Amino acid sequence: MSDAKDSLAPLTVAEFSQRMTDLFHKVPRFRNIAVSGEITGFRPSASAIYFDLKDQGAQGGPMLACFLRTERLPHGIELADGLAVIARGEIINYGPRGRYSLTVREIEATGLGLLFVEFQALKERLKREGLFNDERKRMLPRFPRNVAIVSTREGKGIDDFVREIEKRGAFVRCRMFDTRVQGIGAERDIAAAIARADESGADLIVLGRGGGSYEDLFPFNREEVVRAIVATRTPVLTAIGHSADIHLADLAADERANTPSLAADRVLSGWLKAAEWLPKMNERLLVAAERRIDLAARGIESRARALDESIVRRLAAKQSTLVQRERELVALDPRARLAGRAAAIATRSEQLYAASAALLRRASTRMDTSKERLPERVAGLCARKRSLLDLGAAALRGADPNAPLRRGYAMVIRDGAVVRNAAQLRVGDEVRARFGRGSAWARIESIESEEGEA
Repeated sequence: MSDAKDSLAPLTVAEFSQRMTDLFHKVPRFRNIAVSGEITGFRPSASAIYFDLKDQGAQGGPMLACFLRTERLPHGIELADGLAVIARGEIINYGPRGRYSLTVREIEATGLGLLFVEFQALKERLKREGLFNDERKRMLPRFPRNVAIVSTREGKGIDDFVREIEKRGAFVRCRMFDTRVQGIGAERDIAAAIARADESGADLIVLGRGGGSYEDLFPFNREEVVRAIVATRTPVLTAIGHSADIHLADLAADERANTPSLAADRVLSGWLKAAEWLPKMNERLLVAAERRIDLAARGIESRARALDESIVRRLAAKQSTLVQRERELVALDPRARLAGRAAAIATRSEQLYAASAALLRRASTRMDTSKERLPERVAGLCARKRSLLDLGAAALRGADPNAPLRRGYAMVIRDGAVVRNAAQLRVGDEVRARFGRGSAWARIESIESEEGEA
């Protein structure tokens, strides 16, 4: 009776783990066992290779953790996700964590896994249809204001994208279209979310998620997702996982980013370049205004010289005419006619000189008026150009996320996220209030909704 009670006595987790270790050592079968399956979660390092084995073609289900030292890898075999293999080795129980794994001594490739074969066949078929051609891809908008995010709210990967947008581009509005991104049937949910995002009027669709295993990311290799991307009227940017793996969704998208953070850089690139470009344009505008002023001044000087030359020529012509007339009068010589003609000539000469003087005065007055109006016209030109600069600067200042804070508003942050609705808070929550200058910590004593205090 005592032995029966001892055999039924509960074990601690460490005791149970130790008994499993002893069992694996005692049973010869566990010391030299062969397991066939498809590689997933391939993780190489300098001295060892880590991967999991799963049944071929399966998404989800049981997996066996495997460990292979680099020096035991046979020549000519290149391990990768999707490769079907037979692994031989010893089952061990890792004491600190109480998890069993296969320490691989020998491994041989038996072909491509069913999931990988399916992937390659679909890729070739869609490629023949032209769905991956560069000719059908669109340019991303240079200054997107509304971005539709197709991802899951439960994952952490897309948080990097949202955080970068909020930090550096608060003038860009993001809207989440929540969907499952892994598991059986996830591809249909993703395709439906893409269609909803396309109908939302967004300037750009960002399709993304964080990293995961080969199977977790496989919905982005499904035909439904590829055709949903191709059918959109809105440009699509993908940011799937945190690796260099290329998915069929990446090939169909208009552009691809390796990570969600790099996707945020791509979305904001046009805005950030414009911010760098504005001071340079201000300098170029001032140089152009100075050039216009200089050209206008040189034009006035040229016209003044031409006017002076014209007056001199006209005076010379009149004087030449007078001399000729005088000679004609002398040739006629009757004293009376000569005296009359001399008086007439003197009168005409006085009138000519008076007219010439008046002409010179009017020309001088017009030239003085043009010189006086030159600074006014130049100032008007500069004022119009500076007004355009002020409008551009005002637009940038209006997009500044810190402007409302400097006007007396405050931004409430809890756990690193901005609180936009009182319903997000609970009594007793600690929050940080960010002001135009500085911030302060506070504890929520009560919450008041639009209907009243809660």
